Amino acid sequence: MAKKTKLFLTFNTKTEILEKISKGTGCSQLAKEYKVAKSTITRIKNNKSKILKAASKMHRKRKSFKAGEYPRMEKKLYDWFIKQRSKHVPIGGSSIRVKAKQLFEEMYGSSNRFNASCGWLNGFKKIFGIRLLKVCGEKLSSNPDGVPEFKNRLKKLKAELSLCDDQIYNADESGLFWKTLPDKTYVSSSEKTAPGRKIEKARVTFLACTNASGVHKLKPLVIGKAKKPRSFKNFELPVEYKNSKNAWMTASIFKEWFHHAFVPQVTRFLQKQGLPLKAVLILDNAPCHPGVEDLKSDCGSIFTIFMPPNVTPLIQPMDQNVIRLTKLHYKTNLLRSAFGKANTDEYLKNLNLKDAVCMLAHAWEQLSPVVVEKCWHPLLKDDVFNEEGANCSEDDDIPLSVLRSNTIQQQSTEYAEINNLLESIEVTFNTADLVAWVSTDDPIEDLNIVDDVAVLSSEEDEEPNEKCNITASEAVSGGGCEAMP
Repeated sequence: MAKKTKLFLTFNTKTEILEKISKGTGCSQLAKEYKVAKSTITRIKNNKSKILKAASKMHRKRKSFKAGEYPRMEKKLYDWFIKQRSKHVPIGGSSIRVKAKQLFEEMYGSSNRFNASCGWLNGFKKIFGIRLLKVCGEKLSSNPDGVPEFKNRLKKLKAELSLCDDQIYNADESGLFWKTLPDKTYVSSSEKTAPGRKIEKARVTFLACTNASGVHKLKPLVIGKAKKPRSFKNFELPVEYKNSKNAWMTASIFKEWFHHAFVPQVTRFLQKQGLPLKAVLILDNAPCHPGVEDLKSDCGSIFTIFMPPNVTPLIQPMDQNVIRLTKLHYKTNLLRSAFGKANTDEYLKNLNLKDAVCMLAHAWEQLSPVVVEKCWHPLLKDDVFNEEGANCSEDDDIPLSVLRSNTIQQQSTEYAEINNLLESIEVTFNTADLVAWVSTDDPIEDLNIVDDVAVLSSEEDEEPNEKCNITASEAVSGGGCEAMP
């Protein structure tokens, strides 16, 4: 007869079971729902106070009460870790190991019998649910005090001019290394190294602009170095193209884009929607953006307002995931194209600017209006931004309302899929954040960058006949299941 598989429950699941028991749900019904033995539900019920106490202190994904080898020292080390992170101090594995040896020596007199090995560090991270994230953005250098004043100013402006979300726009620039492939990859067991290629530094700047409803996405503006790229000959571009010496945005280029691209496209959109010819463009105070007087339509009904300094990472919609997702879609399109070629190096060598702008335009079209509209919430919704300039998510370092799972899961199936995507990606996304992925209908779902997942084994016995696992040292000393900690 096949051996029955053990099913271990996390503290989070056990807490849910206790809540259902308190509401009158029977143990037999819960056993069927969670596919465990009735005795397991009874054991959870009898250990209610112990489970709730442990759940309040331990990581919610943990499955047992098992402590580390030196619980007092590790608890003190974790308190130190939390104190440093409250001050936003970056902490690496080597720092944790050095501090652990220091605390061990202070508490036990000598550190000779404790090496703070990599294996111990992995166990420590799993016990306390510590994960590795990349430091991203400029939120800590931002000024949240200027946010409420600007939001109130925008709210009054909307009321005075009777503007709707279709008439409010935001634009921002970002650089794109359009030939760069990822520097992380899965390898087979036979590969000892992963040879790389020379980093391609070909770069363009693209300007992203949408309205607050997400319905109108303007044609992207791409800025390169060449005035007339040969690859563009006899080709109708899906983007606006300009050039500058360093491929960066300049005040003259932005002014020309505003009067010859932004105003005409917005005018056509408002006429099509049957709306008054009034619109406002929200910008940050970058040096490449001209003054308010230069960014105004001839009739004055389409104009610009500027955000206060140092609030861009907190509330600017294009920085709240629109640009990042556009780059993500571009990289997946680039990888998909590379996988279809026999020689990747030859493909990258022959990749030209026309191919890049086409993939960028396609990536821009892949953004759904629901996602874009969600990125405007930190600016337009009063209950999204708090005083610390972050959203209410405890497990996610990205200060974006679009990443809040409790909100996203209430949306359509398409948006729920995007939520799954974003939860599997590191805090920031650039060319170093991609891993090799299998080409599917939706390759984005295969990306997985999170380095540490807190999953532990449990001491709980679901089946009385289950065999116990003992270590070699316990076998030599004659210890059995009863001797296991």
